[in-house]
Amino acid sequence: MTAPLTHRSKKHTHKRKSGLLPGTAIYTGNKHPENISISRIDYSEQHFSEKSFTQGDNIPMDVADNNIMWLNVNGLNIESLIEKIGAHFKLHNLIVEDILNVYQIPKADEYPESDIIYITLNEFYFDDAQRLQRDQISLVLGEEFVLSFQEEEGDYFGIIRDRLRNAKGKIRKKCADYLIYVLIDAIVDSYYDILDHYANELEAIENDIFIQKNKNHLSRIHHVNKDLIYLRRSIAPLNEVIFRLMKEEIVLIQPESKIFLRDVLDHVNQVVNQIDVDREYLSDLVQTNMANMNSHLNSIIKVLTLISTIFIPLTFIVGVYGMNFDNFPEIHSQNGYYIVWGVMIAITILQLFIFKKKKWL
Repeated sequence: MTAPLTHRSKKHTHKRKSGLLPGTAIYTGNKHPENISISRIDYSEQHFSEKSFTQGDNIPMDVADNNIMWLNVNGLNIESLIEKIGAHFKLHNLIVEDILNVYQIPKADEYPESDIIYITLNEFYFDDAQRLQRDQISLVLGEEFVLSFQEEEGDYFGIIRDRLRNAKGKIRKKCADYLIYVLIDAIVDSYYDILDHYANELEAIENDIFIQKNKNHLSRIHHVNKDLIYLRRSIAPLNEVIFRLMKEEIVLIQPESKIFLRDVLDHVNQVVNQIDVDREYLSDLVQTNMANMNSHLNSIIKVLTLISTIFIPLTFIVGVYGMNFDNFPEIHSQNGYYIVWGVMIAITILQLFIFKKKKWL
């Protein structure tokens, strides 16, 4: 059974930002890994290098000539480190604030004065208890670098690193904007795996509804519906994000990459449409479940009605012969007790025969 989303099942302990100045760097999440890991990849068509660091290391951040640098940060609970990275790459204070504020819907902001584009979107995964979890991914695109930030360790981009290491595809021949497209595309593609999980869950619920007709499955349906609603709210705004990146005035993203982003846009629309289809399917399952419950209730009422019908004439006979009148013709009959029992049994058998013939049983 799919459990409800964690963000709905328990209270968050994130810090409040009310009353603070815009651009204040405060991590609002509740994930606190002991060590923040940072990976740096430098690449060009002929060159590739990869290094790993932790928050205590002296992390080199200068970009080599004719290379693209991709710096990925796993963990956001040390604000000073994020501020240090932001200061080195001259990120606006609002970007640093948004990176650390992990309860946002997808968006894209352009900062023309520093040739920076900031993008935030959501990644989803299931924990060991099969509960849906969310990790906010923040991407920063510069002319020669890409920065990516995520709350906790999770190799969402492992396949992209393999492509860079092995020089597969176009990625090492392209500029930094192409890497941004690839990262967004990888996240969007992962949504299909999430939808496959819910497709299997819906199929399991449907099978159980028809096999276990006397059981109420509304709780499972409700849990899945809450997850799908949250997924839609977290994914649908990505449509507008990609539209914005495809605009002509966004010069950091080259026309060829915008063509690829159009394909990502199609995938986002497919995901959102599939979520809508699944929710309609859930509505049908609710109706089927309620029909089963009503049918089960009707069956119970039918059995109780038949039992009541059988006992009505028997109750009448017992009531008549239970009256304490002195002048009672049959009261002194030697076999009266057995005769009354015989009549009641005969009436019961006759009723059962009639019910059977009319297919009420």
